[in-house]
Amino acid sequence: MSEARLLWLVASYPHTTALARRAGDGSLFPSLRRLEARGYIRRQRDHYRLTRNGRNELAMTLALMRLVRSQCG
Repeated sequence: MSEARLLWLVASYPHTTALARRAGDGSLFPSLRRLEARGYIRRQRDHYRLTRNGRNELAMTLALMRLVRSQCG
């Protein structure tokens, strides 16, 4: 699963149970730990939240995806 997809999932479904249901991937929690180590997310009890860096990374990735789509279409 890509980092951008995982950041979007954290933004949309911050609760760990909801994340696990939506992701359906066995590598979810190691990926979340990597994002936490990079400073993109923060864990509080059983919720994950995007940090400012995480929101910026997600916004940048979405903007790049829109740019690529507009140039290909």
